[in-house]
Amino acid sequence: MTDDAAIPPPPWQRLPPDRGQRRRRDPITREAIVQKALELLDRDGLDALSMRRVAEELGTGAASLYWHVGSKDGLLDLVLDEIIGEQEVPDPEPDRWAEQLKEVAHDLRRTILRHRDVVRLSIGRIPMGPNALRFSERMLAVLREGGVPDELAVLGHHLLFSVVNGFTMDETGEPAEDLAGLTMAEGAKMARDYIAALPADRFPNMVAVADSYAISDADRRFSLLIDLYVDGLAARVRAAAG
Repeated sequence: MTDDAAIPPPPWQRLPPDRGQRRRRDPITREAIVQKALELLDRDGLDALSMRRVAEELGTGAASLYWHVGSKDGLLDLVLDEIIGEQEVPDPEPDRWAEQLKEVAHDLRRTILRHRDVVRLSIGRIPMGPNALRFSERMLAVLREGGVPDELAVLGHHLLFSVVNGFTMDETGEPAEDLAGLTMAEGAKMARDYIAALPADRFPNMVAVADSYAISDADRRFSLLIDLYVDGLAARVRAAAG
């Protein structure tokens, strides 16, 4: 097992220094705090997650949590890193780097859909915990060994999160009050019927393709998005190779 204590913390880390063994008569550990916070996030959402709620669930006081994680932001950093740790990045296969990147993207989406509000939680954070570092190291290995130039490998790796997060934010977001209760398919069909009824002389193109607005298969749309992203990246790699 990797010794995470040997990894130097980033300069913006919001966690307290490593305190070694837990305090006398304090049975709470940082790991238990993170797991309980993740459980609350999945069950009740980010808005309901507070240090007080986590402490109550663990049967302790909030002061004990602050001792271990420093602040609520420090706790959320740890929760995000815990979720990133669920990701599997394959060993590099240079001839399949583009396919491997697509596989990682689909795995990222599955992970996000397992955890309520994780995209909201990630906004504004720079994931540099031990799990995030290992994920990035393995992703860069896949890209660089596949022949992706260094700058493009870093930018492509970062943009992968942007692409997946942007798509899944729509999937995991709360619908507007007047759309609550509608399935995605029902909403898409309503949009199709509305567009089909628009004046064709003013909106000829929209009316002509109205039936396509009924496409609501999220898996199909995500696969197309990732294909476009990875295929575009691969085209840049081929161009860089001359």
